[in-house]
Amino acid sequence: MTDLDQRIISTLRERAEGQVDIGQLTSGAVTRGRARRTRRRAAVGGTALGVVAVLGLGVAGGGGLPVEVPWTGAKPAAQAATPAVAPGVPGALARPDLVGKDPGLLHFGFDPAHARYLSWRSAAGLESAQLDLGGSAPVSFYLARSAAVAEEVHLEGARYVPAPADRPYDGQLIRLSLDVEGKDPIWELRWQPLPGLFARLRTEAPTDAALQAARSALRLDEAHRCTTPMRLTAWPAGAWSAGCEVTVADLPTALDVSLIVNGRGDRSMEVRLQYPHSIVGDRQEANATAGGRPVYVYPLGEKMELLDVPNAQVTAGWGRPNEGFTAEDAATVLAGVQVAQHLDRPATW
Repeated sequence: MTDLDQRIISTLRERAEGQVDIGQLTSGAVTRGRARRTRRRAAVGGTALGVVAVLGLGVAGGGGLPVEVPWTGAKPAAQAATPAVAPGVPGALARPDLVGKDPGLLHFGFDPAHARYLSWRSAAGLESAQLDLGGSAPVSFYLARSAAVAEEVHLEGARYVPAPADRPYDGQLIRLSLDVEGKDPIWELRWQPLPGLFARLRTEAPTDAALQAARSALRLDEAHRCTTPMRLTAWPAGAWSAGCEVTVADLPTALDVSLIVNGRGDRSMEVRLQYPHSIVGDRQEANATAGGRPVYVYPLGEKMELLDVPNAQVTAGWGRPNEGFTAEDAATVLAGVQVAQHLDRPATW
C-alpha cells in the first residue's frame, strides 16, 4: 500500500460518521485530466467518458475484497426478493473455477440488511446483479473468470461487448465524468479477489457512497441459486439450460424472467415470463397446441405464447438474436413450463 493509499483510507475512516468530500480527497492527490472516449450504449459504460480521478483504495487480504468503509447512508427499501441460498455449494473464494459455469448458480451474495436485489443473472460465463443500496441510482456487480467477460453486459438475451479500455483490475476506484450536462459521474471499481477471478462494481451517481456500500455488503464466501418462479422441464434433443435472468425491481407489481436454452450448432431460444396480467391484454386465440396446452404462434413464426398461465405472459422466441430452433422445439419447451402459483411472493418460488 502506498503512502497515498494510506492517507486516503485514514481520511475515510476518520470521516466515516459524516459526509465524505471526494473533491477534498482527490485534490492534490492526482492530476486532473480529461480523455475523450467514443460514445457507447449507456448500459455498457456511458457517453463520451473523461477520466477525472483514480483513488488508490487498496485491497484487503483474507478474501480479496477492497477495504471496507462503514455505510452510514440511507438503507434500501423493503426487501422484494433475494436469490435462495444454495446449500453445500462453495462461494467464489473457495472455488473460483466454478464461477460462470452453471447458469443456475451465483457464487456470491450481498448482505440483505444493506442491499436489495433489483435483478440477478447467470449466463455465458458471467454472474451479475443489480442492487439498491439506498442511493440515487442502482449499483451493478459483475463476476467472471476473465476480464473480458466481466466487462460484458447482457440485456434480454442479447450480449453487448464494450469497446476496449485500458482499465486494470487493480482495486483502484475510478471516477469517470460524462461529457453531458446534467449527467452524474460514473464510479467503477475493478479488482481480482483471487488470481483468475475478476470482479467489477459500477454506478452512475453524484457520489460513490452506494458503490462503497455495495463492496462492504458483498459476500464471496457464499453461493445462491438463480432463483426463478419459472422452471423448464422439457428440452429439445441436444439442448441445455444456458442462462437465467430475473428482474424484481418492481415486485410485487411486476416481474420479468428470462431463461435461455441453447443447442448444438449455435441454436438459441429465449423463454420469457412477464407479469402482471395488465401486460397481457386481450389474449390471442390458440392456433396450435404444445403437449396439449393451448399456444399462439405469432405470424412471423419466430415466437410462441403459452396461453394457460393466468396473470402472466409466457413466450418462447427463436428469432433474432436467438436463432436455430424451430416451432416444434418451442412447443416441446413450452409443454414442460412450470410457473409458481404466486408470482408476487418470492418465498413460494
